[in-house]
Amino acid sequence: MARPSLLLLIALLPAAALGKDCGRLPRGKNPSMRELDAEITKLSTKHSVPTEVIKAISYQESRCQQWRSDGTFVYNKTDCGLGMMQLTGSTAKQFDVERLKDDWKYNLDCGVQVLVQKWMRAQRQGKAPADPGARRVLENWYYPIAYYWGGKTERYLKKIFGHMEKRPGRLAQLLGRSVKVTLASEAIPGFKFGDKFVALPKHRFQDQAGKLHQAPTHLGTIGDAKTLAKLDVWLARGKKYAAKGKVRLAVKYLTRVTAADYDTGHKREARALLKSIVAAAEALVKLAEQKAKAGEVDVALKLLRKVARDHKGLPIAETARHEVTRLEAAEKERAGK
Repeated sequence: MARPSLLLLIALLPAAALGKDCGRLPRGKNPSMRELDAEITKLSTKHSVPTEVIKAISYQESRCQQWRSDGTFVYNKTDCGLGMMQLTGSTAKQFDVERLKDDWKYNLDCGVQVLVQKWMRAQRQGKAPADPGARRVLENWYYPIAYYWGGKTERYLKKIFGHMEKRPGRLAQLLGRSVKVTLASEAIPGFKFGDKFVALPKHRFQDQAGKLHQAPTHLGTIGDAKTLAKLDVWLARGKKYAAKGKVRLAVKYLTRVTAADYDTGHKREARALLKSIVAAAEALVKLAEQKAKAGEVDVALKLLRKVARDHKGLPIAETARHEVTRLEAAEKERAGK
């Protein structure tokens, strides 16, 4: 949660005394997880912040909710942290406070803007790289994430990185993969919070003295318009061919989506559709087994070859090919006798 400094809290103490009265508390309904995922992808592209960072912070702050299940507004009674991203105090006052309550998209966008501010603060301090490409390396968000909460230790950022790995609760529906982010304190001997470092692709950390250390680094998802458009096209084609029963083409495009190194809703939709396609293929394999036992080997082989051909690249295709080989060998053995 983005928080003002201690001195600012003291300066605002009379107002803070009224902090438990957070004003108007609207009622509402949360977006679907699909809607939330799509909005996070859009904001990631807009602000160059990894989707993984946005999702994990949103989960930590509000369990990815603007409103509770009964429609009441999510807020912190102690400091009036508001809504999904729990902006509070002077941080919240940068924006339209009432809109932070009413509009979950605006709340989310403002929270991501604050993350960008924290990145820029870390960059000015030499604790975040100036290279725009470095934003995709999740380990480089060490200080910006810590600053979002206002902390001066690893306490908060460990929670956020932990969420990326464990994907608790609702986060499992948003994060398509588990990522075990490496802490700088784990990668650099003698490192302490406040030291400068840079995390590099290909599993390297550079400490403030310029020395390189080998440790895992991970690329997060920052969608660019071209890539997202390509994923849109592949997913649409996969859906179209699946609806028309053209399994081979559906699998071709859906596997392209799942193979892309992007944690977006495209991948989850493609995986769900592939799951249903594989279930149908498994049913065909079972039917082939039944036909083979009934002596209809030619029919069984035809079914299995179709599964192997149409589901190329999926494990079920290898299963079908194995069954074809087994049946053909059995037929040859019978013919030899």
